[in-house]
Amino acid sequence: MIGPIEKEFAAAKLEAPPTGVYDGIDLSVLPKYICYRAALLKEKMTLQFVVLALLLFSVGHFVASRLEISGLYKKLREKEYILAPGVLDFTAAAPQRVTDSYVNDAVTDFLSDLGNVNGATIDEQYARLARFMSKKLRIQFEMDTAQWIAQVKTESISQMLTIREREIKSDDKGNYKVVALGRAEFYGIQSYLGFEDQVIEMTLRLVPPEMGKRWTLQIESLAWNKATSFNTRKALSKPATQEPPIQ
Repeated sequence: MIGPIEKEFAAAKLEAPPTGVYDGIDLSVLPKYICYRAALLKEKMTLQFVVLALLLFSVGHFVASRLEISGLYKKLREKEYILAPGVLDFTAAAPQRVTDSYVNDAVTDFLSDLGNVNGATIDEQYARLARFMSKKLRIQFEMDTAQWIAQVKTESISQMLTIREREIKSDDKGNYKVVALGRAEFYGIQSYLGFEDQVIEMTLRLVPPEMGKRWTLQIESLAWNKATSFNTRKALSKPATQEPPIQ
């Protein structure tokens, strides 16, 4: 029998692969690699969370600081107004307070536009008065005075209002309550038509100044009635605490 020796070569030996090796890859290091990747991924996620938290904090701080600065600028602009009732007359005023003389001058101006009218000036005066009213009151005022304006123009009526007494009450919120007692005298073409004792009530509110407005007082309510009806209504009302009027 001829064997490997006779054929002058050694027989092949079968060897088993090393434990933990697959396809030439050492699997013994796989747990360490998995732990390393897991730790690296956790570190990256932690870093991203920290960066996101810092970003949100920075954005929040920036927005809060801008809002604070904007609020301070708004308060600074409201710190003091320069009111110009005339070309050569300037009055300093705080947001919720003006001088008594300034309020008196504004009330005098409003009453003059309301009570001293004729066919040639009533449109202009009522339009000027309406510019100082709130939007709601302006619409109501234009509706209520339309018939009176037409009568004044048609019959050439002139009205002169003489204020005998007035009272102005204020609060700490920039609101003013005005009650004026006066006599309205009516004239036709070269004739005297008579007179009527009237009570004019106004509520004013201090507002920020605007271009084109002489006064920074806005008329919130306006009513004028005969003095008799006012006295009757006053007698029926409950007594209220009286505040010292602005002289």
